[in-house]
Amino acid sequence: MFGESGNIEVREAHYERFLGALDQPIFHSTDLQPVHVDVYQFTPTKRRPFWTLITGGMSDRPQDFGFNKPYDIGPRAELVMYTKSPSPWMFNVLKGLAEYPHRSGQFIHWGHTLPNGKPMTAKPSALTSYLIRCPEFEAEDFRRFEIEDEAVDLLWVVPITEEERQFAIKVGSVQLGWTLDENNVSHIIDEQRKSVV
Repeated sequence: MFGESGNIEVREAHYERFLGALDQPIFHSTDLQPVHVDVYQFTPTKRRPFWTLITGGMSDRPQDFGFNKPYDIGPRAELVMYTKSPSPWMFNVLKGLAEYPHRSGQFIHWGHTLPNGKPMTAKPSALTSYLIRCPEFEAEDFRRFEIEDEAVDLLWVVPITEEERQFAIKVGSVQLGWTLDENNVSHIIDEQRKSVV
């Protein structure tokens, strides 16, 4: 068992291997939660011309799958988001979503949608929900690593509209993902994006 400090070292080494030097301030949790979630920010590079925001701490505990754990997903997870410029709402969203499984006893993973109930952005927008996707454009060995001998999957948080969430409920989140891709919705967040359905 690594314990929390050992987990931090494992995560940070993994993140720096793929995302570059950890040379930006870390958004630290200050409230008492079942897991302590930090949010790291990695600056753009020539190869990755966007900011990468990624949580650290969600994977300190496995999610509770009950008897419904799909065979192909890891018991632990961290969240990732991509942006032109970091904004406080993004850190708050990632922190809240990373804490959610450990507060609620409900797991989140690829294909899940979650309502926010209101625009998550600082300025009014149509983005009021989330789609959790596999970051398939990332290197496969970046998308999964291990903490305490258990797999950790990276979950890509995609802000979506309520219409898109309802579409996913009706026809499936895989179809929503395809529809977003067919409409050239970038993995980099566009806060003023309109619904594609």
